[in-house]
Amino acid sequence: LTGILPIISANIAYLVAAQLGHLSWCIPYLDGCASISATGRQAPESLFFRATMIPAAVLMMAYWRLNYEWLLINGDRNSLAGVAMLWLGTTAAVFLVIYTVALGHIGEEYALQRRIGVTLFFAFSYLAQLLLLGRYQQLLKQGTLPALHRIYQIKILLCTLLLIVGLAQPAFNALHPDQPYRENIIEWNFALLLHLYFIITYFAWKSTGFNARFTTHTG
Repeated sequence: LTGILPIISANIAYLVAAQLGHLSWCIPYLDGCASISATGRQAPESLFFRATMIPAAVLMMAYWRLNYEWLLINGDRNSLAGVAMLWLGTTAAVFLVIYTVALGHIGEEYALQRRIGVTLFFAFSYLAQLLLLGRYQQLLKQGTLPALHRIYQIKILLCTLLLIVGLAQPAFNALHPDQPYRENIIEWNFALLLHLYFIITYFAWKSTGFNARFTTHTG
């Protein structure tokens, strides 16, 4: 759900916006007719975007905590890397909330808040994903989780594609500053790849029989 909900949120918000005439019809992953932010600027799609993206950020915080616990359960010895992963991922989720709250508001301060929020969300999430990938590699070297090998390879591919797409954005901006649709294409595809990484994690947990339970304790 951590990876699926943001994908659903952005795509449905775009479809609603296009249906109401707030945005042009296109395939944003290929045409870049609108940014992800544009899907959450006008009601009613903005209400749906916020109502789903903020819970998605909360799920991401839980996701990184569960990954930290999963690493400990499976014998990961590098607690420093695990803690860094946890804090980077949690901080990324906080910036996603900051970005989402600023959508729909007019003013340079809100535009700056959106830019900072989305940039640091992407950057910190990617760094946390790299750290988790590094822990996968270590667990595979220990020989304790052979079933993790295929998932590890898929995540290497995703992280490589994310790096390529991420580096493409400043290059395109420098070469084609008058073509913002290119930046939109990169943004949509980067977000998709980033959230696919979250989805693939489910199979890592499943392969090790990892189950999460949330309980409340009363005095």
